[in-house]
Amino acid sequence: MRAVGMARSLLTVGVEAATVKTLSNVAVVLAAVGLAACSSSRDAVEVDVVRSAQQRDMSPQLSDAERATLTASQADFAVDIYQAVRKQPESVDKDIFLSPHSASIALAMTYAGARGETAAEMKKALHFDLPDDRLHKAFDYLDLALARRGRNAEGKDGKPFRLDVTNSIWGQKGTSFEAPFLDTLAVNYGAGLNIVDFIAETEKSRSTINAWVEEKTAKRIMNILPRGLVDSTTRLVLVNAVYFNAAWASKFEPRATSQAPFTKADGSVVHVAMMNGQSSRPYAKGDGYEAVEMAYDGGELAMLVIAPTAGTFATFESSLTGGKVLDILAGLETTHVSLHFPKLKVDGTFDLKEPLTSLGMKQAFDGSADFSGISTAEPLRVANVLHKTFLELDENGTEAAAATAVVVGRKATSGDSPIVMKVDRPFITAIVDRQTKTLVFLGRVLEPKL
Repeated sequence: MRAVGMARSLLTVGVEAATVKTLSNVAVVLAAVGLAACSSSRDAVEVDVVRSAQQRDMSPQLSDAERATLTASQADFAVDIYQAVRKQPESVDKDIFLSPHSASIALAMTYAGARGETAAEMKKALHFDLPDDRLHKAFDYLDLALARRGRNAEGKDGKPFRLDVTNSIWGQKGTSFEAPFLDTLAVNYGAGLNIVDFIAETEKSRSTINAWVEEKTAKRIMNILPRGLVDSTTRLVLVNAVYFNAAWASKFEPRATSQAPFTKADGSVVHVAMMNGQSSRPYAKGDGYEAVEMAYDGGELAMLVIAPTAGTFATFESSLTGGKVLDILAGLETTHVSLHFPKLKVDGTFDLKEPLTSLGMKQAFDGSADFSGISTAEPLRVANVLHKTFLELDENGTEAAAATAVVVGRKATSGDSPIVMKVDRPFITAIVDRQTKTLVFLGRVLEPKL
C-alpha cells in the first residue's frame, strides 16, 4: 500500500485511475487488490482501491429514540419492498425471498450522493427517517452490531456461525468523485473505491465485480451483474453482499422427517419433506395467523415463521406492514411447541427498479436525477438495482445469501401439552436479528421445494 500525494484542488490517483475532489482534511490511499483468483471467470482483473484517509467509526453511538426509529423504519422498508416485489407480474404465484437489509444498505450508500428532489424521494421511499448525518451513523451502528453476532456458535455445516455483511464500490477510471461522498462511505460503511474501466474493459470490470460477490457469498450468489447490464456509460456500481450460515439452537432429528401434505394457496395439495420436532419456542396465535420463532445457535438470530389461517394467505399478505411484523415479534411467548416445518430451498433474481419506482423513488432513475454528491464531472442516474438471493434449510440449520448491486450510469443524455403447529400451508418467513429487530431476510413460501 502506498500513499498518494495531494494537490491543492484535485487529486489524481494512479495513471488516470480516478480523480477525487479534495478538501483540506482529506487524503487518499491507493492499494492494488487481485480478485482473479476468487472468480470462476477468466476475465477478472486486478484493481486499485482509493480510500479516504478518514477511518471507520468503530464505536458509533445512537440514542434510544434513534434506535427505535431505525428499527421501525427498517421494518417498514422491508415489508414495503416485499409488497412491491410480490405485485410485479414476474413474481405472481412464485416464492419470494429477499434481503431488505442488503437492499437498504446499497441504496443508503447511493443516497449519500443524492441531492435535491432525488434525495427527498429516496429518503421517503426508503424510510430513511433519521437526519442524514445520523442515518449513516445508524447504518454503521447496525453493521457493527451484526458483525458481533454468533461468536462461539455453530453453522449449519458444522463450521463456525457466519453472518457476513460486506460493502464495495466500483468506480470508472478517470471519473472525478466527490471527497465527502468517499468520506461518508469510508467512515460509516467501511468501503473504499475500487477503480475499474467500464469504458475500455466492460466485460472484465463486470466479471471482477461478480467475482467479489461470489467470494463474499460462498459462491451462492453468482453473476449478480448479467451480461449487458453494465456498459460504457456505467460510472459507478455500489454493492452489498450478505452471507448467513447458522445451526438451529434445537436441531430437528433427520429420522423424524417424513413426507407430509402441504396445501397450496389454490387449494391443491403437494407432498413435501416435513421436519418434526418438539421443544420450547417463542409462539403466538393471533387474529388470522400462527407464528413461531426458531432460534439459531447462540440465540442472537432466529427465523420467524408466520402461517396465516388456511385459505386466507392472500388477504393476510396484502395487509402485512412493518409495524405488524414487529407487533407479532413482540407478542411471542415461549411455550412447548410440536413443530412440523418443511425442508426447502429457494433462490431468486429480482430487478428492483420498478418496485422502487412504485414506492416513489422515481427521479433517481430518470434524466432529472441529481447525484452531484457523487460526481459533478458528468450527470448521473441510477440505471438499475439488481438483487439476488439464496435460501436452504434442513434439519441442521439455515444457509442464506444475498447481494444487491446499484448501477449508476451517465445519463443518456408454556404447558404440559405441546402446542402443535403444522406449517402445511403457504407462509411468510424472516430471518431476524433479535436485539435490533432487523429483518435481514424476508420472504414467502407458497410451495416448499428441494
